[in-house]
Amino acid sequence: MVRHNKVLPVFWQVMSDFVDYGMNNIILVLGAPNDAQGNLSQMAQDRLNCALNLHLANPGFRILCTGGFGAHFNTTERPHYFYAYQFLIERGIPEQALEEGILSTNTITDFQLVKELVLLKKPDLLIVITSDFHMERAQILYRRYIGYSKVVFIPAVSSLSEEELAPLIAHESRAVKIFKETEINAR
Repeated sequence: MVRHNKVLPVFWQVMSDFVDYGMNNIILVLGAPNDAQGNLSQMAQDRLNCALNLHLANPGFRILCTGGFGAHFNTTERPHYFYAYQFLIERGIPEQALEEGILSTNTITDFQLVKELVLLKKPDLLIVITSDFHMERAQILYRRYIGYSKVVFIPAVSSLSEEELAPLIAHESRAVKIFKETEINAR
């Protein structure tokens, strides 16, 4: 299966046509794994490349990356967001365009810890970027923990192979099913 998103380049052009760069806009990039040497996984690079392209079309947007430490995604001495920001800076994003990173450990704490900042800054537009296969769960958790109405979700198209994607998609399907069952039972 070839996964291409032909809508995103058009979306970025439309965004750059109507967004006032003086506005208060934030691109939130959800964390993804890096190895023990701080090398970003392909999943992390896909998300960051999506944010990079969006920022290049909209240089007034600020970027906020999540990701601290955790056995399942970062066992280095530095937080994951450090490596994410390093990646962006090496590709021309100015440091002043970067918000202070969020020391989260998973998608739930991403949104729990970002909530205060979002409610404080009240962005004109909050753009959440995560992997395409992670989007549904991210949207459910966003609504549960933040619920700020001025939000757009942009899927970073995954460049992983079908073999690499299969267990990730299965994991996401199980997690979404559990969240939906929890919501139904809470009613």
